[in-house]
Amino acid sequence: MKKEILDIQNLSQAKKELSQIKAEEISVDIMAPKAVFRVVKLFDVHPAAANIIKQEMLAIGGEAAVARGCVNMSVEKSDVIIMGTLRQYQRLLAKLKMQKGYFGLNEVVEELKSVIEEMSR
Repeated sequence: MKKEILDIQNLSQAKKELSQIKAEEISVDIMAPKAVFRVVKLFDVHPAAANIIKQEMLAIGGEAAVARGCVNMSVEKSDVIIMGTLRQYQRLLAKLKMQKGYFGLNEVVEELKSVIEEMSR
């Protein structure tokens, strides 16, 4: 047995790798978005928005790191590091769109759209 650590950069590469091992075609479409993982850093996010992002990522199996002061709103802004798969970013985007732009979430939505677009190539 031999191993290889894959560095999958986008959806088309994920589909190619899955297809090369002769995975079922329908399975490729289901699994490919889970094979593209990214860590994204957002800057100067309102602490309430940072908390929402963290809660939503945890709810869908991802992760987000925020400043300690976000929990009690003792900071004005926080950088946020989001860790997840393409599928998790898609689900996060859908959830944030329902928040109606509170606490600057519209700007977060726009940033995440560009991340998803890049990952989906």
